[in-house]
Amino acid sequence: MNFPLDALGSAVAARAETWERLGLEWRIRPVAPNHGKPVVVSEFESATWMGEVLIWISGEAELDVIRVSDDQVVSKHYDLTGLDDLEVLLGELGALLAVDRVPDAAVVRHHPSAPAS
Repeated sequence: MNFPLDALGSAVAARAETWERLGLEWRIRPVAPNHGKPVVVSEFESATWMGEVLIWISGEAELDVIRVSDDQVVSKHYDLTGLDDLEVLLGELGALLAVDRVPDAAVVRHHPSAPAS
């Protein structure tokens, strides 16, 4: 299966109103060959959050988000099989940023530079 990497840009654009409401700015890099396993990398940030989404041609995807106020990191691995799965990833990201709803199966930790509490 080859995941359509170019779909990330249009999927992000389709949620532009949500991202604008959250004060989020996106940067989506061109697809990189990545040693024979193409990948698209996107970064996003606002005054309160920053993070990235990586998606490989295989459909493997990683979401990493940092809350700026306390360096809390939320990470989740996805195995995307189609565009519906990409919508799930972006929906979970939107819920995390808007109402602090951590996606199921996500790992939550503090960035190593943050002081231990």
